Amino acid sequence: MRLFELMSSGEIVRLPDSDVLPGIPLEFSPLVALLMPFNRVLIGSSFRESYEVWRWGKIGSAQWSEVAFCRNEPKVFDLGLLGKVFLTKESVNALRKGLLELLEPIGDHETTISVLQSIMRKRTAGSEKKSVLLRPYGNNLEGNVKDVTVETAYWGLRWALHWNLSESLTRMKIWLSRAIDVLDPSFLSPPPMWFSLSKLPDDQVLREWEENGFVADQLRHFELSDSNPTVIKGSDMYLLRYIYRFKDVFEAQPLYTWLILNMPLWEDLRTKCLLSLSEVLLACWGFREAVEATDEMMLYGKSAREMGNLIVITQ
Repeated sequence: MRLFELMSSGEIVRLPDSDVLPGIPLEFSPLVALLMPFNRVLIGSSFRESYEVWRWGKIGSAQWSEVAFCRNEPKVFDLGLLGKVFLTKESVNALRKGLLELLEPIGDHETTISVLQSIMRKRTAGSEKKSVLLRPYGNNLEGNVKDVTVETAYWGLRWALHWNLSESLTRMKIWLSRAIDVLDPSFLSPPPMWFSLSKLPDDQVLREWEENGFVADQLRHFELSDSNPTVIKGSDMYLLRYIYRFKDVFEAQPLYTWLILNMPLWEDLRTKCLLSLSEVLLACWGFREAVEATDEMMLYGKSAREMGNLIVITQ
């Protein structure tokens, strides 16, 4: 069991591993434990070898509560009259990584490869490119070159397939089939995006847009216009708004999405990839989702090993 201790600053320190921790119910089968003030402890366990489960309680007590962690989000534990215990986002990330390193990556490998192979084949159909093949690495990894782009596509699809995120899958397919040569994670980070249920995001975002060269009169155009999509041009950037209406949720509140693109990237997506305005945003969104899913899946300790035996592109 990986053992940590919480400091008063909200940071954590690693202690020597331990086989047992007295006062913890045996059925929890803890893999990670964080010792906290006032005899409290946070326990990390697994469910079906792939899912993280976190419980928080008092050593020797029968009352325990399940808690949820979000990546890059701090956590506060309320002890009532004893006050509150604070975990920094860095500590949350470290604890999750410590647990997920011991678990199997979620999702099905064969299904993911089948979907990815199908998308790549359709992408090269009717073109001068040879068919794209996905083949396993050999045992001698030094003789093979890992493809960051395909790795990102693989983990993005595997995440979306596992959680049945059909709309996310659609966005990733637009990215993979239409824009992967331009939106390539091997040299490009996802362009900035914002999401809001109102016609305009908060004032902090508006100030950020103004700093990027979009004047207030232009931004008011978003509030007054119902055109979908809508785009405005700044000094050296484009700001695109798309009102996204969910297909799987009846009468759901539309989601206002914004995307900023520099001139070269805009030109590549519009003239090289021949994407419509809505496809530009959806492709960038799918690209972003794949990158974020990959970052999450890489927390699993066995992910790197699985990728090491996975795929390269052969043309």
